[in-house]
Amino acid sequence: MKYLKDCPEPGMGTWYFEIDSDGVAYRQIVIQDDGTYIASNRKHEQYHFLLAEKAIDDTEPYYTQITKKEFEEVWSNYLHTLNQEWHQIKNALPVGTKVKGYIEVFFPHGTLIHIFQHHAVGLSDTRTYEEKTPSEWMYPKHEVTAIVKGYDEVNQWVILDQTQVFKNQFVG
Repeated sequence: MKYLKDCPEPGMGTWYFEIDSDGVAYRQIVIQDDGTYIASNRKHEQYHFLLAEKAIDDTEPYYTQITKKEFEEVWSNYLHTLNQEWHQIKNALPVGTKVKGYIEVFFPHGTLIHIFQHHAVGLSDTRTYEEKTPSEWMYPKHEVTAIVKGYDEVNQWVILDQTQVFKNQFVG
């Protein structure tokens, strides 16, 4: 993985990226000028799940390569602001719990699921259910059920297994 920093222009904050060798972003965070965060692991009211949709060319002059330690420090400071909520989610959704939700977005990591209970973010391995799911259901807002398998501490996501997608779309 490579780690990059970008300060686009005044008023746009400082952007940080974790990318693989093909330039695919896995984590992204913006520290806005007012000190607030927008990060790829949580839905933002304006920017949804903010993650670069195309490969990042790290040879572009506006990107500065940074160390993994620098990126992790920024990411960790941000996660710290969510710790209380994260602990509540893990306590409320122990391994083995059946959850309901809907597809939010497809990421390189898998499918992000909005879990109705506790408004948690779940991660499901897309490959484990896409073959048995009609392609027309593989879109955001389609309802799902799944079982809590574990937790992704790096992104504070609930890891889901036995994901099933349904025809009906969640409206709301």
